[in-house]
Amino acid sequence: MDISFAISEWSGWKSQTLNNIAKEKTFLSIGKDPDVSSIPPLLRRRLNLLGRACANEILQHIKKDENIPVVYCSQHGDIERTFGILSKAAKGEPTSPMNFSLSVHNAILGVLSIHLGLTSSISSISSEQNGLVPVLLEAVGILMSGSEKVLCVLCDVTLPQIYLDDQSLPRNSYAISFIVTKSEGTSLKLIQTEDEVNMKKTEELPTALINFLSSDKKEIPLNHNGLKWKLLRT
Repeated sequence: MDISFAISEWSGWKSQTLNNIAKEKTFLSIGKDPDVSSIPPLLRRRLNLLGRACANEILQHIKKDENIPVVYCSQHGDIERTFGILSKAAKGEPTSPMNFSLSVHNAILGVLSIHLGLTSSISSISSEQNGLVPVLLEAVGILMSGSEKVLCVLCDVTLPQIYLDDQSLPRNSYAISFIVTKSEGTSLKLIQTEDEVNMKKTEELPTALINFLSSDKKEIPLNHNGLKWKLLRT
């Protein structure tokens, strides 16, 4: 199977640590907190780190009342709020209605759709860390339905301390976004392959995609649910 499309815009943010300041070469914006100052305070107060990271990416590619279909993907969703709700439930304490409603997987997109006046379709995906393949397949499917472009957003934050171990990903909170088109921009092809996939366990695929698009590399290996894929420049 091979699927052709293009990516016309891309950007990404990654949380700041001592390691990625001193050692890492990246095309991502690195900082302590994403800038969402353009969102009114009444809506902005509903956004924690995951929400601000997602919002910062979307605001770079969509203007108010510009209707573009959106595909949103997060492995853990708003794990901070979810863990808080579970902790309170375990203690028999009441849950904040706002936190409960904002823990829903597509809640961040709901807040942003209010701010931007979005009325186009929004797809919310919960996928493992290598969620790029299902996001790209969803975006291409939307293009085939008649849309000219689709904004894709992938984001996750580090897990609460209780869940952390040596294999926990992501190592850093991040958010990336890119616009998929039929032919405008960098031409790409997604293909299934039997080649061995060699991915660094310490690099999350979503952030690796932004570095790939910003470089002169010809391909990047992907995998998902035991299937091996490659993304190639054409």
